Amino acid sequence: MKLHSCQNCWFNGLQYGPLGLAVGYCARHKKILNVPDGTTCGLHLRKDLTLIRAIEVSEIHKEKYSIEIVCRINDGLHYDSDISDNQKDMELLKKDSVADTVTDYGELGSTIESLAQLKAMPGARAELAMLSLGRGYANNCVLRDGKWTSGVHLYWWSRLRLAYIPKIEVADLRSVGAIQLSRQIELTLWSLVMLRLTFIEDIITYARQQSDPLGEVPSLTEQAALSLDNFNLRSLSKWIKSKAIPQLDAHLSRSRYVELSNVLHSERENADAQPVIPADLRGSASLRPANR
Repeated sequence: MKLHSCQNCWFNGLQYGPLGLAVGYCARHKKILNVPDGTTCGLHLRKDLTLIRAIEVSEIHKEKYSIEIVCRINDGLHYDSDISDNQKDMELLKKDSVADTVTDYGELGSTIESLAQLKAMPGARAELAMLSLGRGYANNCVLRDGKWTSGVHLYWWSRLRLAYIPKIEVADLRSVGAIQLSRQIELTLWSLVMLRLTFIEDIITYARQQSDPLGEVPSLTEQAALSLDNFNLRSLSKWIKSKAIPQLDAHLSRSRYVELSNVLHSERENADAQPVIPADLRGSASLRPANR
């Protein structure tokens, strides 16, 4: 896959590699992506990279591509045929339950509500959308009020299903490629499980920047890469159960999660209700490489 294309961006919750619908949707530009493997923009943030590296690469990417338009990777030019916000097209897309929630993201006043809806939906595509858009949500919350705990619910939801291997049906794939279907599904599942680890590592990075004990957990993606020598789902699941989860739970147990949730809820109740446009739906000026 083209790593700098729209299908590999945080803000397209409908696609990741071969998983997803035939078309994508950009939650920033509010457009249907007709050729997501061939387009990009200056706001691009790569799904396949961990937080710090994704932001560093985004800064470089923004020097070449405009943040205002979706354009072709090969020439940086905008073509009307590459995107759509036609009402009929949107109505057709919304017939898919995951796409319906994704297109409403940021439109109904509560982005966390949209993510909670995706969390409750069955299937790998719903989880992909939650993880992908969730990365932007968590980043926005940290930039806005500086508290990593804004993403603690998303963290916990992902932690609970971390070792679970989801099911992917043939209908969930937008492409197969020149390999056996069974192998394509296995590789796609591997990528989705690794995306869980990447999202959890994002939250750990925010916690580390704020000197929270959760931040003491070393890079999970690096540990997995050093511990596993092939793309075997059972080996990955076994490693997660025996190595990753004990490290996470030692620093953020269920009792501590409940405590942090109660504090977060209390702070939100006491805060003045001010209308805020989520930063993950604005320009990328606020996205900067965080301190290591």
